Amino acid sequence: MSRADTTTHAPPTWRTDEIVLGILQHASGVALVLTAWVLVFTDHTRAAASALLPGLLIVMLYGANQLRFRVVLERGVLLVGAWTLVAPWALGFAANDGATWAHVVLGGVAIASAVTWLRIARRS
Repeated sequence: MSRADTTTHAPPTWRTDEIVLGILQHASGVALVLTAWVLVFTDHTRAAASALLPGLLIVMLYGANQLRFRVVLERGVLLVGAWTLVAPWALGFAANDGATWAHVVLGGVAIASAVTWLRIARRS
């Protein structure tokens, strides 16, 4: 007689580095949305629109990625982060120091978190 396989598969557990990366990635998206809100009140419409769309995309991609990790979603965050990083010069609002620094720092955080997620996925 053969024995039935009685092992159960435990759901994947989160490690501390993955939790920290998730918090950073989500925070960068939320911070971009808040940056857009502040820039609207200071009458910097182009910079506000440039912060709002990537911020919403990062938050949505992060949320979709929590349902089930997909490499393509992290690559999407990587591309959105890269666009956020170069947007001040591509859209012509680099003279606004606050908007430029917000885009560069938060785009860099999004890029760094996406690259780290991709490295973790490659190790697994």
